[in-house]
Amino acid sequence: MKNFLNISRVCRIWSFFGLFLLLIAACKKDKTDIMKEPLKVTDYFPNSGNQGTLVTIQGTGFGSNTAEVTAAFSGTTADIISVTPNEIVVRSPKNGSTGDIVLKVSGEQAVVGKYTYQELSVQSISPANGSAGAHIQITGAGFGSITGPAQVFINGKQALVVSASDNQLVAEVPEAAGTGPVTVKVNGKEASGQTFKFQSITSIKPLTGGKGTKVRINGSGFEEVTTGNYVDFNGKQAVVLEAANDHLIVAAPDGVATGPLSVSINNQKTSGPVFTVVPVPVIQTVSPLSGPAGAVMTIAGTTFSPLKEENKVSINGRDVSVTSATSTVITLILPGGTGSGKIVLSVNDQVVQGPDFKDQNLGIAKLSPDNGLTGTEVTITGSGFSSNPASNVVTFNGVAAVVKSASENTLVVTAPQGLSTGLVKVVNGSQTAISPTNFNRAGVITLAGGPGNNDISVSRFGGGLVVDKQGNVYLQEIDNNRIKKITPDGVVSLFAGSPSSQAGNQNGQGSAALFSFSSSSGMAMDPDGNLFVSDYGNQSVRKVTPQGVVSTFAVNLGNFTGKITIDQEGNIYVQKSFLGVWKIDKNGVKTSLAQGTSVKEDSQPAVAGSDFYWVDYEGILLSRQNIATGVNIRGWAGGNFGYQDGIGTRAMFAGLRGIVYDGNGNLYLSDYGNNAIRKVNIATQEVTTVFKSERGYKNGSLAEAQMNFIADVTIDKDGSVYILDLNNNAIRKVFLK
Repeated sequence: MKNFLNISRVCRIWSFFGLFLLLIAACKKDKTDIMKEPLKVTDYFPNSGNQGTLVTIQGTGFGSNTAEVTAAFSGTTADIISVTPNEIVVRSPKNGSTGDIVLKVSGEQAVVGKYTYQELSVQSISPANGSAGAHIQITGAGFGSITGPAQVFINGKQALVVSASDNQLVAEVPEAAGTGPVTVKVNGKEASGQTFKFQSITSIKPLTGGKGTKVRINGSGFEEVTTGNYVDFNGKQAVVLEAANDHLIVAAPDGVATGPLSVSINNQKTSGPVFTVVPVPVIQTVSPLSGPAGAVMTIAGTTFSPLKEENKVSINGRDVSVTSATSTVITLILPGGTGSGKIVLSVNDQVVQGPDFKDQNLGIAKLSPDNGLTGTEVTITGSGFSSNPASNVVTFNGVAAVVKSASENTLVVTAPQGLSTGLVKVVNGSQTAISPTNFNRAGVITLAGGPGNNDISVSRFGGGLVVDKQGNVYLQEIDNNRIKKITPDGVVSLFAGSPSSQAGNQNGQGSAALFSFSSSSGMAMDPDGNLFVSDYGNQSVRKVTPQGVVSTFAVNLGNFTGKITIDQEGNIYVQKSFLGVWKIDKNGVKTSLAQGTSVKEDSQPAVAGSDFYWVDYEGILLSRQNIATGVNIRGWAGGNFGYQDGIGTRAMFAGLRGIVYDGNGNLYLSDYGNNAIRKVNIATQEVTTVFKSERGYKNGSLAEAQMNFIADVTIDKDGSVYILDLNNNAIRKVFLK
């Protein structure tokens, strides 16, 4: 019994061992099947030469065992020099004849191609890749000829031969050569060498972006392994994310700067188009911030792509298709069902987050107008309103407004008493919607004067206009040789000068003083509230204290004593037409500024920081000079006569009459010819229009108000602008905040 058990145990052991051997054999077989590649020839070179020429055959499935490889030239066996899985080198045999090269590897057979026995042979090219215009060196034999020069073709396209000898040619890669063999023709004979890989960049997309932007490079001759391609953006190396023969996808690197994109392969560089670095996009407004499916959403801002496919928008993490795009406006149709959440915009992989969106019926798309004063009638356009006016609760920055009429998509309301700048909110039942932008307490009122009013006398030439820290406005009545004071409530009184408009040159208190003004006279105020007045007729600058005491500050300024301004240090600048500008310090010492420039002396200048700004003589150019260095730029902003917003010289004016600095990096200009107030951002030189009115006389919102030829301009500490409205004989106050 015991022996039987032992025999049984032994049988089981041998059975297990046999099974183990079978598994090993199966694994080896599977491994062999997986590792083996089919025999395939992709290239060979040269395709001609004398006996003994080394021929390189490239492809796959070659293995590495020389004993398993044979080659024959038109039936004559050749020596195998070396074997790798992808390349075999053979020697053309003695006594061989022109015909096909046949390759056998481990029983598999492939026809390599024709080999011609002749003197002419292309043995190597260097480099084997490059772009149009690159020079390649071709090494071989039989290039010399007495009947005509050797000709070189790359992929069938003739190349310019730069230099030639019997064993070496140098040729220039032609435009759009494409990838293909290098062929040499001499004395009616032809020989081809290895394939030249033609590199080109036909396009990149996108052309703009910044760090992290994924750029597709289209072209030819790229390596299909990512590490074989070196890509740089204006010298900064980028990461290659994807590679194929006809395209690469790369990510713009840290520190990317505007400049050409280039691809280098085997140290051969191909330059492509310029990649322009642009700032991250900015979302300024989104309208509406809530609404139902089918509503049109508008996203306004800067640095968007005009190609809609380069702008990606998501709401609460759900992608929404863009229907149209410009560099400043993107539109899309709300799909509904997004849920409530953050609006995110990606422009060429540069991402910015916008406001939250509510997925609901109630929404505000637009306010018209979006600015005004108490009593302004405002139309609110949107969706989900109640047609019962009383069911809609509307507030302006928290202050309740009266709803005059209502429909599902429109509310008409009156801007309430106590109005201040802020968001408009509509509540209907359990839903709340807010406006896409603030409703700005902005508009125009008449502070003093007006048609038929004789409290002030505004000359058709203008006159000086300043405002003090308390909001009192001072008007230079140039035809009457006097200065009027207007309180914030519009009360007008004589501040200095003759009650009877008498001209003269006399210092004294208030009405005892005499001036001799002209159309070029102007005023400026220092931080202490002292007025400095350019007195054209007396060729001087007069000083008037806050108490109305008049004295003479500077004399002998010449026949062109024009408009005036002052800096924070108390230096005064007086324009003198074609003679430039006088700079007068606190002690009355004069120096010249902006010499040799054509200054329009009857248009008021301004100082911002260390720069002096003035209107060129034609009235269409805003010029600038650094006070410390004396470097000036004639036509810093403005170009041709006309009306156009834009950057620097792309903007157009039609007769500038006044400049004032707001202390926050902006200049405000009165554009007489366009009946408009223009704003210039000093840092960017961007010119925009604050408002542009029809000619007439009307108070109201910036869209409704009318003026009739505006001249001198000033600004108070709250940012409100005051304007001389010439043909309406009025001082108009423009609320902007």
